[in-house]
Amino acid sequence: MKRHLLTRTPAVALAALLAAGTAGCSVNSPFQTSKTQSIADGVAVELDDVHVNNLALVSGEAGGDATVTGVVENTSSEDLTFTLSAGDARVEAEVPANRLVNLSDDDKLTLEDLEAGPGDMTEVEISTGGSTTPVSVPVLDPAGYYEDDAPEGWTPTPTETHEESEESGGH
Repeated sequence: MKRHLLTRTPAVALAALLAAGTAGCSVNSPFQTSKTQSIADGVAVELDDVHVNNLALVSGEAGGDATVTGVVENTSSEDLTFTLSAGDARVEAEVPANRLVNLSDDDKLTLEDLEAGPGDMTEVEISTGGSTTPVSVPVLDPAGYYEDDAPEGWTPTPTETHEESEESGGH
């Protein structure tokens, strides 16, 4: 009986040691789900009772017009005016109390003569009547998902097709 106890004790001790050693693996690693992250192309901004999500500008060229995209949620009981300005350009949207407004809907907001071009981050200021906050916002190319958000009058530069490339001697 003692012999059986002597062979079992080291195995139990080893199992307990391994369990204790591996249980602490996540002690110094925070859970990724505990951090709020913006999983969109645009940025998220909190202003008092206003939540702005996926805020971005869509422009085909530096110095051209840019369409403002994103969603503004007013959680207050008062109507408000959402204002975005970049340089001398400024746009506004009315946001009713306790409502969500998609900035890309029917009446698109267009900033004129935006210095930044596609792929850049540009500084804008947003306000809701009370506080003003500077925000770094991405400028997106009006292609793919954002093609419908292209500024009015913008036309893409045609790219050479595969057949045209072969005709001109390209590979």
